[in-house]
Amino acid sequence: MAYLAWCVRASVLLLTVVLAGCRSRGDVRPESSVPHVDGASIVVPKVFQQRAGIVVQAVAKRTISPRVEAVGSVTFDPAHVAAIGTRLRGTVRRVLKVEGDKVKPGDALAEIESAELGEAQADVSVARAHVEAAEVQEKREAWLVDKQLSTARELELARAQRKEHQARLTAASQRAKALGGVGGPMGVQVLRSPIAGEVVQRDLAPGQSVDPNHTAFRVANLDHLWIEIAVFERDMKSVREGDAVSISALTEPDNVIQGHVAHVGQVVHPVTQTIDVRVYIHNEARALRAGQSVRASVNASGPARTSVVLPREAVSYVDGKPTVFLRDSDVRFRAVSVRLGVSDGKSHEVLDGVAESDQVVTAGVFALKSELFR
Repeated sequence: MAYLAWCVRASVLLLTVVLAGCRSRGDVRPESSVPHVDGASIVVPKVFQQRAGIVVQAVAKRTISPRVEAVGSVTFDPAHVAAIGTRLRGTVRRVLKVEGDKVKPGDALAEIESAELGEAQADVSVARAHVEAAEVQEKREAWLVDKQLSTARELELARAQRKEHQARLTAASQRAKALGGVGGPMGVQVLRSPIAGEVVQRDLAPGQSVDPNHTAFRVANLDHLWIEIAVFERDMKSVREGDAVSISALTEPDNVIQGHVAHVGQVVHPVTQTIDVRVYIHNEARALRAGQSVRASVNASGPARTSVVLPREAVSYVDGKPTVFLRDSDVRFRAVSVRLGVSDGKSHEVLDGVAESDQVVTAGVFALKSELFR
């Protein structure tokens, strides 16, 4: 029995020595160095604050000039793009231009054989023959009236008939022109480019049957492009026409292209709470392509304002809401939702949630945010 008691005392002594050694090596952290949530506060010991690099600064007011960041996509400038349709039923005879070909105004793109166009052109010829016959008849009646061999009424009828045939010729010519049959072979529609540019889309092949509503070609002048971006409602008063914009492709962030705001939308989308802003750029260097995703930074000329301002690093998002961490004491911090205003790219205007002189965490925010989800 005495031996058993001695063994127990020896075991307790050994365990005490081992634990003391662990503490001396730092294997077991003192409870005072571990942060934890206490009600609405996060208790963060000073040792942990130093290890996490937590930095706190007082909130101050200063003047902020807005710089609006947005994403968007590249589109054609409608003033420099043309969609060429077939306008009739027919069969593709020849395709003269394909994607990538440069064209000038009036250049032929394709030829389409069409019975409908042939009939329209035949109507023009028939109407022209009737006009010529009516003109001869009018002159004959005028000569007969002059010789008193006919009446003035006969001359009036001849003149009216000539005008009627002239009107029919005009209508037939307009119809043939609308079908693309002016200046081409009989029954062959020649599709021509109305602008200078480059063929960017072709939906036509020899032997293909086409309908009147078929868009065969799209020609664009790629020197001129639009950037369509979405600007949040809170920033819409800051962005104005003429504001300078820096554009960079998402795949090439270091290649910056300069443009300017050409239009600011007047309608706020009910779902996204954004407005459409159009940016115009020159693209002679072919740095961007239609459909490409880009990032835009607008040097907004909207009014500068003096407000409570925080560094961007101080703001994080908790449950989708912008949040900052306030220091209530040396070791106590509290998460507070804020309402943001404009940004200049480095700082945020804070409209609600913090006041001047509040102590806000500007570095080590991630460490505090992690404690909320532990």
